[in-house]
Amino acid sequence: MPRPTRWLATGCLALCAGALQAQVLNPSAALGKQRAAASRLEWEVKDAGHPVLGNIRFAYLKNPVETAVGDAKVYTRMYVSCQKGSRMLAIELTNGTRPDDEKGLKPNKDPRLFCNRPDPPGSEKLVSEELLSNWDVNELGDVMARKFRPFPLRECVSIKVVQEVALPAGWAKKSAPVEFEISPYKRELDDVFAACGDVSAYDAPAAPTLAKGASGKATAPPAAPPKPVAVAAASTPAPKPATVAAPPPKPQPVPPPAPAPAAAPEGWLNARALSTGGKTNVRSTPSTQGAVVTQLDPGTPVLVQKTANEWWRAKGAAGGKAFEGFIRQDRLAFR
Repeated sequence: MPRPTRWLATGCLALCAGALQAQVLNPSAALGKQRAAASRLEWEVKDAGHPVLGNIRFAYLKNPVETAVGDAKVYTRMYVSCQKGSRMLAIELTNGTRPDDEKGLKPNKDPRLFCNRPDPPGSEKLVSEELLSNWDVNELGDVMARKFRPFPLRECVSIKVVQEVALPAGWAKKSAPVEFEISPYKRELDDVFAACGDVSAYDAPAAPTLAKGASGKATAPPAAPPKPVAVAAASTPAPKPATVAAPPPKPQPVPPPAPAPAAAPEGWLNARALSTGGKTNVRSTPSTQGAVVTQLDPGTPVLVQKTANEWWRAKGAAGGKAFEGFIRQDRLAFR
């Protein structure tokens, strides 16, 4: 039985998150999936009932992270869970002197999480930023954080976990640093994020399948059979109408090719207002409390610039409506 059952018995605290809407394109996904494929950490996904939060889906490390301390070791597990009813996330870290240690080791100070994300979005250059977090410790030493939104975690190609764990009396040291990295794009974690309304990084439409002919080569699917022509019954054959030449068809004008999007100014990215969920609000400040500057129709091109949170600075694209303000990331689709 995984360690979250201890929190189930003592009243688990949750990490809450607002969900991404379905059409957001995350520029970190491609590099995040590469890091996930290279990661040696193995996860497993399960569902459980929670006495306070209700039904949850969570992923946990199948094999703990091992940190050598002299001749001994500290064993660390991590859990990421989703509260299905309200789409909230939870993160828990446990430490022990054995893989199945029921007592646990308490932290000397709060753990820290660092997000390694592309800068600018979509590039392979990474910058590290600390994720603000609040941690609670139970009597067994397990720690849990809350109030992270999902998509800032998914902006991270990887997340570095930094802890300082208090060691038992008689060990060579009083405490030991524990550090490791996870990828939020690991398939099991992707499943948990999707359970909380995030867009799966692994969903893709199936390619059309071509039938193979006798030669083994792919061929186009057969054309539908022609519809039968209804013939009215008559006692005598009807006379044939006189043949009249049909006028030649009028040539149809060829539409001009769509103009290529103008290059974004330095430090800005091309994006569009989300094509679902109605119009997108542009606000005067990076908050839902900010006044609405304007509303954008679905698919409206915009120029955006990254800020320190989930709000992007936005202004009108060349040739469009002039405005300046802020748009929440879950209302943007990147080209």
